[in-house]
Amino acid sequence: MWLKIAYTIVFKRILWGVLLALPLLAKTQQLIKYVNPFIGTGGHGHTYPGATVPFGMVQLSPDNGTQGWDWCSGYNYSDSMIAGFSHTHLSGTGIGDWCDISVMPANGLVSDTIALYREKFFHTNEKASPGYYAVTLNNGITAAFTTTERCGLHQYNFPKGSTPVIRFNLGFAINWDTPTETFIQRVNDSTIMGFRYSKGWANVQRVYFAARTSVPFNKLYLSDGKDTVNGVSLIGRGVKAQLVFADLKGEPLLMKVALSSTNMRKALMALDEIKDWNFDAVKKQAENKWEKELQKIRITSGDEQAKKIFYSALYHTCLAPVLYSDADGEYTNARAQIKKMPAGQQRYTEYSLWDTFRALDPLFTVTQPERIKDFINTMLVFYKENGLLPVW
Repeated sequence: MWLKIAYTIVFKRILWGVLLALPLLAKTQQLIKYVNPFIGTGGHGHTYPGATVPFGMVQLSPDNGTQGWDWCSGYNYSDSMIAGFSHTHLSGTGIGDWCDISVMPANGLVSDTIALYREKFFHTNEKASPGYYAVTLNNGITAAFTTTERCGLHQYNFPKGSTPVIRFNLGFAINWDTPTETFIQRVNDSTIMGFRYSKGWANVQRVYFAARTSVPFNKLYLSDGKDTVNGVSLIGRGVKAQLVFADLKGEPLLMKVALSSTNMRKALMALDEIKDWNFDAVKKQAENKWEKELQKIRITSGDEQAKKIFYSALYHTCLAPVLYSDADGEYTNARAQIKKMPAGQQRYTEYSLWDTFRALDPLFTVTQPERIKDFINTMLVFYKENGLLPVW
């Protein structure tokens, strides 16, 4: 009895402390500096280190190309190879899926005879912070990433004198995931679009994308895994594309990649979430979004290590669920039908409910009082469409 009362008093004090901290976003110390996205990427943590914004549709992160349970997020800190940077990732789950729309830079064309093209890297050449990830590969290419909700911004620096190539591999898959149909089409000399249909943890997985580069590409090579063609479009189970550029003379190459759950046209529209080619400005916007989330709970302690652990954990609470609907509220449901959320609502996915109902979901009632309405409404709409509430 007394123990129960004591716990109730302590919880109320913590709750009031959190609520009082919510409006204190100004004149406070920066908290994103305490976040280490690499925490959880080793052992059985199953997290990813890449760039995203809170609950964003795009999670732009490296994949090692290694199969196995400890690569459920596509990345494990024990690995020293990178096979690509894909745009969707799971965090902390016990199943491996997603890793859609894999992109990899290269010095020159990559032969289709190579089953899985990978490059070596060292962790000393890797950086990550909320909304940002960067790595220098051993071949001399530096890759950096930041995101908005539905669009990722890539920045590549190639060695002088090289032939810059950006390679899309829609056949790339990890663990449970298997592509069933993929497509890439040239829109103009700086834009491509396509889709990736797959099955695995769910039978209906559809991701549409559009990509636009800051400078035109000279050639576009498409491949179905057997033959490479210099064409306009290609459909198959694992379509690849290689965008070939002239020597950039040390100047960076930027690329936007936007996602949609309904069609390629919506993905093209989502490219406008990033208006120009100012990488630092987009990175700053992402950092501000993370700072706003972290400021919701402020702890007073002289223990800097404790702050790093706490705010890294708080950061990871905002990696799922993730946005699933387009800006207009449209989405593709489990029956492959295009539906639309009621006005003012957005649909989310990747709840992992059997992992989160004990602690994370109750925390959301405190830290996400507005967003949790969309979380709940998503579940109710799912029930109306399928006759069951989601179990994961």
